[in-house]
Amino acid sequence: MSMVKICGITSLEEVGYINKYIPDFAGFVMFFEKSKRNLTAEQAKSFVGAVDDRIKCVAVMVSPDMEQIKIAESCGFDYVQIHGKVGEELLENSPLPVLRAFNVSDLDNFDCYSRIDNIKGYVFDSQTPGSGKIFDWRLIDKLPRDGKLFLLAGGLNPQNVSEAIRLVKPDGVDVSSGVENDDGIGKSECKIRDFIFNAKATE
Repeated sequence: MSMVKICGITSLEEVGYINKYIPDFAGFVMFFEKSKRNLTAEQAKSFVGAVDDRIKCVAVMVSPDMEQIKIAESCGFDYVQIHGKVGEELLENSPLPVLRAFNVSDLDNFDCYSRIDNIKGYVFDSQTPGSGKIFDWRLIDKLPRDGKLFLLAGGLNPQNVSEAIRLVKPDGVDVSSGVENDDGIGKSECKIRDFIFNAKATE
């Protein structure tokens, strides 16, 4: 059964949705003001504290420094998901286990990241993370499965998630814009419900 990560949670109302349908992971964007989903540390701590204990909370960051990761740790997060460029030293010494995000232009670094024990999984995303755009899934067909979590993101939604799971066979799927309301503001409870159901029902 595929794991599910609902990313870009921005309100206590949306925390209520995930507590109702229980995905495996919930993602919260921090220290990235360009994102409409960005949260302050105070907001993140409040939301994480309200999440059901069965759901692992992930702080989603772009090129963070160690101090920012330590702030996320103090907010109660279980993982940090890192996009952008960071040094190996930070990845190795992060106080939170790392989910390393890739986009289609970064796959040459896979072997390097595979050797770092503190990286517990990968999130394979499109060229522009959070854009809701699908990338060519064949690009990751030949990557070795090394025992770390293999999460597929980028353009997934309730309608295509089953096909994505059948074709790519990831450990889990990650969605943000694909479960937002039609106007792009906030998450849709119905879309979260349908995404999780369709992902979990796919063999």
